[in-house]
Amino acid sequence: MKIQPTSRRFARRIRSAFTLMEMILVLAIIAILIAIGASTLGEFDEQAKITAARAQIGTISTSIKMYKVNNRNLPPSLDALVKPPGNAPVKKSFIEENGIIDPWDNKYIYKSPGKDGKAYEIYSAGADKHEGTDDDVRQ
Repeated sequence: MKIQPTSRRFARRIRSAFTLMEMILVLAIIAILIAIGASTLGEFDEQAKITAARAQIGTISTSIKMYKVNNRNLPPSLDALVKPPGNAPVKKSFIEENGIIDPWDNKYIYKSPGKDGKAYEIYSAGADKHEGTDDDVRQ
């Protein structure tokens, strides 16, 4: 058995290990991949909120129709679907309170009569929380 001097064994270990520059390069690549993934997921999250808002608008619309069948008129506000007013013939809730809140934590906007001769319209102001902008969500 041949015994190598300590300095040679130490030199081999150093050459077989990662250098600091290689480690920094790997970490930089990982950080870039995480940044790309996070931005992509952010776009999916916003699209999911829009899809959820459209589905909730459909549910609210169904609740409005049920309210009209039971009370023979449209609700005065979305709150009337949650807690019917005192003068309503049928005093029952048609939707839960969180059902009239959009994915951006605002109440849906309900107007009766609606545009273009519709009996009513429901929509969300979207992420910017301002009516009449491009990000408004309608069914």
